[in-house]
Amino acid sequence: MLNETSHELMNDLPRWRQIELMILKEIDAGAFRVGEKLPGENILAPHFGVTRTTVRRALAELQNKGVLRIERGRGAFVERRIQYGLGAESSFMANLRDASLVPAAEILAKFEVSASTDIANRLQIPVGEPVLVFDTVGKASGLTISVSRHHLPSRLFPGALERISSFSCITEVYRLFGYENTRRAHCHIEARLPSSEEARRLQQPRTEPILEVQSLKTIDQTPIDYSVARFSAARVSVYFDN
Repeated sequence: MLNETSHELMNDLPRWRQIELMILKEIDAGAFRVGEKLPGENILAPHFGVTRTTVRRALAELQNKGVLRIERGRGAFVERRIQYGLGAESSFMANLRDASLVPAAEILAKFEVSASTDIANRLQIPVGEPVLVFDTVGKASGLTISVSRHHLPSRLFPGALERISSFSCITEVYRLFGYENTRRAHCHIEARLPSSEEARRLQQPRTEPILEVQSLKTIDQTPIDYSVARFSAARVSVYFDN
């Protein structure tokens, strides 16, 4: 709920701007988590002592800046874009913890396949060699932000399908098998519209773009994971951090 002192607004700014800044301050202070719904206009207007039209203007400005997502008939939700670094040593867990968010991953499927020519080339293994596949949904403090597919050489992760039932970050799998200092050796980013299944998994409209990030993780220059992650572009901004 909004702080009781939030009605003490700055008189030298337009009312809608004052309200915009006060709501932003509350979000930054942790009063509302990413994905959480704000109080309705009928609550915010009397709280700030203004009309619903003024509140609506403030919320619209926050939406334009990527802080909120307004859904017709449902209300306004905190949607501050997560800054996701793609450095050589960065990971899903580290990125979200740096943003004071709780990382979590749900395993949708796990299975073993024979390496196709493309996967074999990326992992530098013979065509047909067994590869472990993990399909996951990544979440930040409960908000779905990505769907990913990881390809791991089976010989480097013996018995992984039986041993692993859950994890909050694929880095936990690496460490379970003794791979502590992994590095991102390759990264390719492409923006596109999602498939119906991707949009459903990401809980977003098909008309909103996604960011597809193809990465290769290595340990001592040996490839251990070729992944394809699809991020909701409305919720995540990616950048290179060397």
